[in-house]
Amino acid sequence: MALAPYPWFEEAAQAFASQIDRLPNAFLLYGPPGIGLYELADSFARALLCESPNPDGSACGRCAACALTAAGSHPDYKRVLSEAMCERYEVPYERAENERPDSKKKASREVRIHQIRALADFVGLNANRGGRRVIVIYPADMVRAEAAAALLKSMEEPPADLIYILAAEDIDAVLPTIRSRSRLLRVAVPPKAMALDFLRGKGVASPEEALALAGGAPLEALERNPAERLDAALERALLDMLERGTIAPDEILIAAPKSYSVPAFGLLLSRWSHDLMRTKSGLSPRYFIKRADALARLAARTDFERLSALEKLVASVRRSAEHPLNPKQVWESALLHYASLWSSSR
Repeated sequence: MALAPYPWFEEAAQAFASQIDRLPNAFLLYGPPGIGLYELADSFARALLCESPNPDGSACGRCAACALTAAGSHPDYKRVLSEAMCERYEVPYERAENERPDSKKKASREVRIHQIRALADFVGLNANRGGRRVIVIYPADMVRAEAAAALLKSMEEPPADLIYILAAEDIDAVLPTIRSRSRLLRVAVPPKAMALDFLRGKGVASPEEALALAGGAPLEALERNPAERLDAALERALLDMLERGTIAPDEILIAAPKSYSVPAFGLLLSRWSHDLMRTKSGLSPRYFIKRADALARLAARTDFERLSALEKLVASVRRSAEHPLNPKQVWESALLHYASLWSSSR
């Protein structure tokens, strides 16, 4: 069982393995989304809990501890994931005492305070199997202020056998005092050639285009996550509208599904804005490489003042992603505002 779950993690795995004999109380892995940060954190946790690790520091996959972690029942391993990530990785989500399941409610992307408070009992226990204990927290950048304060308190004087492994996609959103108590390990987007080889090996059609649309993140290119990417047909319809710059409300209603994903819509709009700005500046698009000609035509019709207004619109949509607003209204308002930026009367 390799310490690096994907080939682009070899350097990070070597850095981690070199510190096995002088471990800090907390590691903070950080890097862009779509590259497998949780998988890397979980691999490190399994290696720390393994009772007969391989020479490279990876878990053996054969001992009793490895069997327990594989079954999700190791008593010294605690995974604290947001509700949305629990669904994605099939990890049991522990609800607050007064919280009832709601099938209509979208799974939260935040790590909530009741989850952090629940760590108190685990932190206070001795290791059941006499070795290390590990807590993985993901996404650590979605631990909001009150929960982050509770986490910081539990990290201040941890027992010697307890290791925290935090994984974050936005290092700046992690509380500075938590960062200061952690050993940072940066993980970068893999080299393009390596990512393309990986996608080709997985049988992805048009791997170069898929990788570009995913911003260089191979796992996002491989698995269209509904939290991050829209349905392929809907994405094409929206991009066609954005290309024209003229959008009618009826088009939005026809094209959009019953469930409007604001995070995915905000990400698409953000990448479109980024490529427009690059094109206007004389650079090639980063994400929508197959729409380079359309972006050039649109960029020729605009100026940096309008592009600045578009960036403000994108910021507004992305701020709405985590709030209980009406998603349909967010879509309609944003697209009609976008259309107004291309009006000849401006």
